[in-house]
Amino acid sequence: MQKLFSLASIAMPFVLLWLNVGCRTPEWWAYRSMRCIPNTADSSSHSYWEKCSENEIDEKATDNRAIKKQDLAPEAQPEVASPIKAAISEAPSIRLASFQRPQRESTDEAKADTKKSIDDPLQLPQNFPGANVPPLTLPRRGSDGEKLESQEQKANILKLFPPLPSMPIEPDALPEEGVPIGLEELHKIARENHPGIRAAAASVESARGLMIQAGLPPNPNIGYEADTVRTLNTPGYHGAYLQQTFITAKKLGLAAQAAAVDYANAQIDQRKVSITVQSSIRRSYFQVLAARKRLVLAKALSELSERAYQAQIKLVIAGEAAPYEPLQLRVLTTQAQAAYIRAQQDSIAAWRTLAAAVAVPSMPPSAVEGRIDCPAQNISYDSALAQMIAVHTDLRAAENLISKNRTLVTLADRVPIPDLNVGFVLQRDYTFTPGTTTYNMTVGGAVPVWNQNQGNRIAARSELVRSTQLVTDAENQLISKLATSYGIYKSNRLLASSFRSDALGDQVRAYRGIYQRYLTDPSGISFNDVIVAQQTLGNVLNQYVDILQAQWQSTVDLSELLQAEDMFQMGEPIEVAEIPAI
Repeated sequence: MQKLFSLASIAMPFVLLWLNVGCRTPEWWAYRSMRCIPNTADSSSHSYWEKCSENEIDEKATDNRAIKKQDLAPEAQPEVASPIKAAISEAPSIRLASFQRPQRESTDEAKADTKKSIDDPLQLPQNFPGANVPPLTLPRRGSDGEKLESQEQKANILKLFPPLPSMPIEPDALPEEGVPIGLEELHKIARENHPGIRAAAASVESARGLMIQAGLPPNPNIGYEADTVRTLNTPGYHGAYLQQTFITAKKLGLAAQAAAVDYANAQIDQRKVSITVQSSIRRSYFQVLAARKRLVLAKALSELSERAYQAQIKLVIAGEAAPYEPLQLRVLTTQAQAAYIRAQQDSIAAWRTLAAAVAVPSMPPSAVEGRIDCPAQNISYDSALAQMIAVHTDLRAAENLISKNRTLVTLADRVPIPDLNVGFVLQRDYTFTPGTTTYNMTVGGAVPVWNQNQGNRIAARSELVRSTQLVTDAENQLISKLATSYGIYKSNRLLASSFRSDALGDQVRAYRGIYQRYLTDPSGISFNDVIVAQQTLGNVLNQYVDILQAQWQSTVDLSELLQAEDMFQMGEPIEVAEIPAI
């Protein structure tokens, strides 16, 4: 019974598989197995979007009730406009925004939207994100136009401008503790751990084994032999035989010589893999430097925006700025904080990419040696071309292939030369008494009458001609790649050099000057000029970091083509502008 149960448990999966008609694929229906694939995917998306739409409707209804409540508030309209006009007449330097109250809801929303768009062409549509927020109004003054107490007035104004949320800090985004790790250390870690380098080393050893094997002669054959058994009712001849094939015309040496070229090319491929790994590490390394510099700039711009936002609130409290001006700065500050959060994640992702490049994904984040705005090398095209032609592995492998094919042509010509097959048999003759010891010997080989290796000889010569053309083809392809890479490198280097004439410092000074003039002489410059200057400053700084990263990445591309062991020795360094402190 137990054996029957065990047999049933073994056979049950096969029975179930056979009964599962949907997953069977008989010959008469090739697509029967499509039933094995799930029929649907993301089946909950419909309910998810419905729930999201319901939440949006609830939020709009809440906003509309808040606006309607504010519109119906007693003495709301006559008490807001009059103090503003009085303040403008008392202090001409005060600039306050004029706001259009949203129209009350109508039973016919389409007619209401049409009427609003006719009355005010700049009225935001109802489906515009944020269109239902209540308008911004300053705290009301006293009935006789006098100001409230300063502390109470300040507290009421501050309620209109709540503090910004604190920015999350990712310690792994910009680690500062420990000894900074450099490119040399990263390359050492990769040499010890990278599977691609180890696989290339194993390929070299495999080629070495094939080279050894190609030159080994065939083994001798030895065995037992019985002849003419039961002749005249005698045991016949019994003994041992020995056979050996001797490869003539140095064909074993030629085969080993051809395999030696494969061994040399395997070593060349190993070097190419090492250079590819080094280039990958270099690219990730400069990506980390650029990402962390962007993170520093994003934090500085966020702090700058927040300081400007707080300063503008103070101007509103003092009656020297319109209430909408801090809101514009608040939007810019929120955008700057979002850029800072994104920069943190980009920095973390760049480090993880670097850790994967050195084949240690779990490598903990640490400080990195170097700066993205350090001097780059000035590389000339002629010297780069000469070095690439002299050392590139593709050219060396193509040249080795010519040598191998020449050897194979010689080997193909010698294949028809017969190899020598020698056989020796030592036996005891039992056909008479007392018997005797006999021996046989055979010497011979294949006679190249029909097969003289004609086809292989033609193929070997054709491969030789093809390999001679591959050298020129490989050289042309490398020159084409060098032309493209050098053009990108040259343009990025010139772009980086264009910032050498204090362009970054000038932009910083321009922003400070515009903001100072706005504080001292608001009639001579608009608030929008301050906004534009701040945005321009951030764009210029990020553009410069992008240019520096592109310059170093193109330098890495050149070093990969030149297969330089030390990319910092390819040319003389050139100065680039340092990124100024904000």
